[in-house]
Formats: sequence, structure tokens, C-alpha cells
Amino acid sequence: MRDIEDTRNDQATSQVDESTPIVSCSSAVALIDEGNSLEEQGRIAEAMARYDAAVQADPQCARAHLNRGNILASTQFDEARRAYQLAITCDPHYAAAHFNLGNLNCRTGELALAVHNYQVAIGIKPEFADAFVAMGNALDSLGRTAEAVESYERALIINPEYAEVHFNLGLLATAQGRHDEAANFLRKAIDIRPEYASGHYYLGLALFNVGRSDEALESLRQAVRLEPTMDQAHYIQGIILQNLGSIPQLEEAVASLRRAVEIKPSLAQAHHILGLVLSRLEQLDAAEASLRHALSLNPESADILSDLVVVLLSADKALEGIQVIAGTLDDGEPARKIKIAFVGCIRASRSITSDPRIRTALTAAITEPWGNPFDLGRPALGLIMLSQSISRCVHIANGSWPARLPKSVLFGADGLAALGADPLLRALLEAVPVTTIEFERFLTSARHALLETASGQQSQAPSDTAALEFYASLARQCFINEYIFDCDDRERLAAAACRTKLTELLDADAAVPPFLLLAVAAYFPLYTLRDAARLLASNAPCPIKGVLRQQIREPLEEQALRAGIECLTAIAGGVSKEVRDQYELNPYPRWVKLPKPDQILRFNDEFRRAMPFAPFTPMPDDRAPEVLIAGCGTGSQSILITKRYQGVRVLAIDLSLSSISYAVRKTQELGITNIKYAQADILKLDDVARSFDIVESVGVLHHLAEPFTGWRILLSRLRPGGFMCLGLYSELARKHVIKAREFIAAHGYASTPEDIRRFRRDLTKQVANAELQWLSEISDFYSTSECRDLLFHVQEHRVTLGQIESFLEEFGLQFTGFELASTVLCQYRARFTDDPSATNLRNWARFEADHPNTFIGMYRFWIQKPVSH
Repeated sequence: MRDIEDTRNDQATSQVDESTPIVSCSSAVALIDEGNSLEEQGRIAEAMARYDAAVQADPQCARAHLNRGNILASTQFDEARRAYQLAITCDPHYAAAHFNLGNLNCRTGELALAVHNYQVAIGIKPEFADAFVAMGNALDSLGRTAEAVESYERALIINPEYAEVHFNLGLLATAQGRHDEAANFLRKAIDIRPEYASGHYYLGLALFNVGRSDEALESLRQAVRLEPTMDQAHYIQGIILQNLGSIPQLEEAVASLRRAVEIKPSLAQAHHILGLVLSRLEQLDAAEASLRHALSLNPESADILSDLVVVLLSADKALEGIQVIAGTLDDGEPARKIKIAFVGCIRASRSITSDPRIRTALTAAITEPWGNPFDLGRPALGLIMLSQSISRCVHIANGSWPARLPKSVLFGADGLAALGADPLLRALLEAVPVTTIEFERFLTSARHALLETASGQQSQAPSDTAALEFYASLARQCFINEYIFDCDDRERLAAAACRTKLTELLDADAAVPPFLLLAVAAYFPLYTLRDAARLLASNAPCPIKGVLRQQIREPLEEQALRAGIECLTAIAGGVSKEVRDQYELNPYPRWVKLPKPDQILRFNDEFRRAMPFAPFTPMPDDRAPEVLIAGCGTGSQSILITKRYQGVRVLAIDLSLSSISYAVRKTQELGITNIKYAQADILKLDDVARSFDIVESVGVLHHLAEPFTGWRILLSRLRPGGFMCLGLYSELARKHVIKAREFIAAHGYASTPEDIRRFRRDLTKQVANAELQWLSEISDFYSTSECRDLLFHVQEHRVTLGQIESFLEEFGLQFTGFELASTVLCQYRARFTDDPSATNLRNWARFEADHPNTFIGMYRFWIQKPVSH
């Protein structure tokens, strides 16, 4: 906030006029006195004429030369410098002339010369307090802070009541982050000069920086009372009120910020914060207008751009958000905030354009990634389908389904070339399962075409070689979705024959044709081959190296890691053992990439940012919170928490060693060192003598034999005042899943990969059954582990909001809020205006009854344990 030239008490623009010890002729003195009188009246030209006449009358009159210099200093620096130097020539002991020359040198940026001038003035006049102040300012501008402080302190010895010096010392302390010390200096300045508006402003700023918001507000209000046009005071006052967060305080913040932009319409940051506050008050049109104005004032600001896009998303204007961002994508690497905003818009947009910049950005968004790649699958498929060559292949495959077409019919003349040349398609296939039935059927047909080529049933053509990258990405897709694509007996036998042939070639130490290897990898995980590591020694093309890394090197690393995983508790029998066995076969969820955070904040700051209206008591010390992830699965949750909260130390537990070994490999791959993994059963955590500041258990308790028993045990591991994040299935939102499970039970499908594929094949034939067709619209349907977790789980409970409320009341827990999209929260607050914190569970029960898909994933919410427990 500090611009020292504009904010401190600065002597560089002041001039001193004092009588000289050398006696001048009486006519010169009279002319000088007349000039002084005229200057006080603002008649500058006439005053200058009198000073010129005084010099004519007495060329050795130092005071006349000084006064000429004072007038010239406002516009004619060189002439002013000559006038001051003449004054010094006339009287070398003229302290005022040395001082004013120093001020002139400060104004022209010659700070070292200015320091010398002030030192000479002080040598002549040791009690010259103003010269010590001016020298302190110059030294500070030169970065010689310690000397500046010493100079200010010398001024205070001369004049302890010099308010401006206390003020300047306060500014120095503020710039160095010594806010408590700054506050003391600034209070002293105000004590001396109670009407010192800038003193009140900077005191408010210092108090704000140490978190004393109420005192800061009092100082800032006093500043704007004394100086109503102080735009920065109104601005900071608005920021503080925004951070306090209640509806009345937000409304007061709006008033303060509007006053700031009235005073200074070009204050972009005030328009920016005003837009944010208005968006929190759900005045989205006004928020958009304010942010657009801020962006027009500061077009390079990634923060303003990203916040504008967030508001556009909240206002259901995702396409406008994409268009706003597209205009910045030619300017090099986008800022992280813009990347996050882009992902939000792409996710929410109902339509998408073929703008090449957006296609390039979406490819990068999946590859790096900018956000969760699972959220980008559908938009990416939408862009891919804008390619006529690729969309034609997809339509041909679906038109003949379930028949598998020869590759010449499936791909036509240019289909394979288009597939091989599409980086967005390859990025998608290598990151997440595809999530539409139509594209899955095409990929299933393309896999069959690859199998035909590898089997020698159809000869290889130049187009096959050109499509090697596509086929390699297809094989990686099959591994990611755990071979969920439909496969009949004949196709399975042909794939098994290719696997046998591959093994024989390995045994004979013979070269393995690339298409044979990719065909096998598209039907079976390569690490299941006998001595699969032999393939790692081959000199394979780059696309195939990626397949070998994914399907051999990484799984072998996971197998090696299993032995080093600590067993923290015994595993209970019954349901716990059955759940463990399920995840040993299908580690869940299988993921490839995670987004990078915009910034990592300490817990209290991040919690307030994510849930601005939540009622909670801040963690007393959030520098290194201890976190328990109960049911960490394959590690995405535990890794993300280290990217979300600064300084956390995480213990992540799970029943399944397969899942944990996957998590350990990914954690090591990312270079994360503050997570410890262990095998443990939540129901046995009473045996572990540890407690935690934060406990997270999302999507886990409803798979226990007794969910509320598990919740009680986790609560016993939570420290007083600690926070817990839970995810539980909603009885109401899972009604479609219940229907699907009934369908599964009625048809006798087992939870094996073969039966999951059979179930999916049969389900897609149920065109008229709307209660089941919704399944094909969710991403869980498109991989074996997620489909099994969704529909074939060995144990599932569902709860109601009433049950959750009863549990919270029984244990005296503070409900702090749901993690939900802002659009849902806006809709809730518009209906229940008396519950701005959105924490009334009875209101939420009414809301869910009217909007039963609100918690289609699960109830994901935070609670806080009372400090007294």
C-alpha cells in the first residue's frame, strides 16, 4: 500500500526563508519584504520581479537569491539550482539555502546529493529538525533504512512532539512488516495531532495487518471523517468489512467502496473488491458491471479477470466467460487464476465453439492439468466431435452397433489420420475415461480394428502407422477405465491369442510388433503377463513407452511398495473384510492427474475463503495442523489436502493395500513428503492413541456396517475445537441408485468385471427405462472400479438430514455448512433469507425435498467440535 513519495511527511517540496547574517543594503531588504507580501497574495510574477530587483540592488544578497530559487523550484529546476548556489556563494553558512537545495535535489532524483546538502545544513544549524526529517526521507528512498531511522530519531530529540516524524517512523515499520511497532508510532502521531487524517488511515492499516479489525475500522472511520475524500481509507474499510462477512457488514462495505470509486473513479482495485462484495450479496448484475469496469481500468489483471468469470458462472453465463478468457489466450501462458476460471467456464457451458485457442487451452487444461480432468471430459468430447472426420467415424460405429466393422469402413479414407493428429483426443484418452455411450462404442470398435490388424486379419496400411499415437492412447484409455469396454467371446478369444503370441515372442527373445503389443494392452493389463518387465528393455517408440510405463513399470512399483506400508490396526471381520477385498481387486478411484492449487493458504484463511458465511471458531494455531484422512483410497484426497492447506501433516489410512500402494506411488511421484500412509480400520481406531485437528472421511462411513458407530469413533480422534469433513449418501438423492441395484439383483448380475460389462450392455438396451438411463449420464458409469463402487458395492447405507441433525445435537457439534456449488447456495439463500449462513438442516431438508438431486453425489459437509469437549 505504501508509496513513500506520496504518503510520508516529506520535506522535499518545502522551502525555508530565513534572514541571513550578512547585512544587505536597505533597498534590497525592502524589495524582498515587498516580494514576500506579494507572494503570500499569490501574485508570483510581481514577487519575482521584486526579488530580481533586490539582486540588482545587491548582487551579494543571499536571501534574494534564495527567494528567487524558491519560486523557480516549482517549474525551472536548473534555474532554481543556480539561484540556490548563488545564495550559498554569497553566504556559505546559509543553512536554509543548503536545505532548499537538498529538497530540489530530492525532487530531481539526486538523492545522494540531497543527503550531502542536508548534512551541510545540519552542520551549520545542529538543531535543524526539518533537515533531519528531510535527510531521513532521502536515506529511506536510497534504501538506507537504519540511517533513516537514526535521522528521524535525531529530529525527535530536538522536537519530541514532531507528529510527522512519528508518522514517518510508523510508515517505515509498516513497510518492514513490524505492524505492532508501526501502530505505536502512529498512535503517538495522532496523540500529538488528533486531526491527522493520514495518521488515522495508516494506523487503521497497521491494525488491519495484525488482525485487529474492529480497532482498524475505528481508525479508518476517523480518517474519512477528517478527510472524506481519502479514497484509500474508504477502500481498506471496504476490504475489512468484506472480510468480517456478515450481511450488514457486507452492505456497509459496499457503501465504503462506492464512496472510494466516487472519489477516485480510476481506482481499479476498489471496483474489483466492490464486485466481489456484490457477488457475495448475490447482486450478480451489479457485481458483473463493477468487475467489467475494473477490468477496463486494469486489463492485465488475472485476478480481476478470473473473478469476473466466476460471477459470470454464478449468473449462468458460462459461454460469456469463455469468450472473455479467449481474448487473453494469445498473450502467452495464462495465469493460474485464469486457468482455473477457464476450467469453471468449460465445465458449466452448455455449448462450445471451435475457436482454435479454446481447443489448445483445453488440451493444456487436461495435460497439465488446470483443473480436475474428470470435469473436462464431456467438453473435450464436444470439441472433438466438431471434427467432421472423427464425428463421421463415431456415427458409423454407432449406426452398426453392436456389430464391429472392418477398419476400412469404420475409419474411411481419412478417419485414422484425423484421430492420430488430434492432440486433444490423445490428451483426453490418456487422462480420464470417456463418458458418453456414443464415443465409448466408437472406441470399442476402434479397439476391435486394432485387434484385427494385430491378428494379421487385415494388412497394415500407411494410415495404421500414422495412427500409432492414437492406438497407444486407446490402450492407455482401456487401462484407465479398467477394461470396461464391451467384449464378446469371439473377440476375447482373438485377444487371448494375441497375448499368447506376445508371450511366445518374449520367450524367444524376438522383436514384438508395436500393434501386437498395443492390441494386448487394450484388452489385458500388461503387468499380468509372465515376466512382463522384459518388455521394459525394448527400444519402443515414444507412444508405446508411455503404455509400458503405465501398464508395467508403475504397477510393479506399487507391488514393491506394499511391503513397506504399516499396518496400524487389525482389520475387523465381516463387512470390513468384504469392503477391503472389493478395493483390493478394484482400487478406487483410479486417477492419473490432479490439478495444481491456485494458492496454498493456512487452514483458517482457506476455510473462510471456501465457506465465507460459515459460523466457526478459528483454529488457535493453524501453522501445522495434524490431519487424519479416514478412507484415503488411492490418495487423491490426501494429496489434495496438502495442496489446499499450508503446513498440514497428514495420516492417511485405508483398508486396501492395493489402494494405498497406488496412493504412495502417486505421492512420491509428486514429491510430497508430509503424508504418511497406513493400513487401518476406522472401527479399530480406538486402539490408536492419537488425536487430530482435522478429520476427513468422504464417501467412507456409509460403507461401514454401522456408519454412526464409525462417526463416533472418528469424533473421539478429533481434538476439541477441531474440524471434520464428511461425505454421506443421501437417501433421497440415491433413489435412482436403489432402482439400479434392484435391477441388478433381479437379473442376478455379480460384481465381477464380466458381469459389470454385461450389466452395462443390457442397461443400454433399456431405452424406455428412464429410471436407469440416467446412469449413462454420470462419469462413474465409465470405469469398472467406479461402476462397482456406485452400483455393486458389498455394503451401502444411506442417511437423511434428520439423522445427521440428531447426531450433531447429541454430541453438541457445530454444523458449519455444505460444500456446494455457489448457484445452489444462492438458490437456497434466496428462499431462506433468514439463514444467510445456510446451516439450518431443517430448511435444507425442505430444499432437498423440492430439489431431490441437490446431493446426487452425497452430503458433503463440515462440522466443528466444541472447544470444551
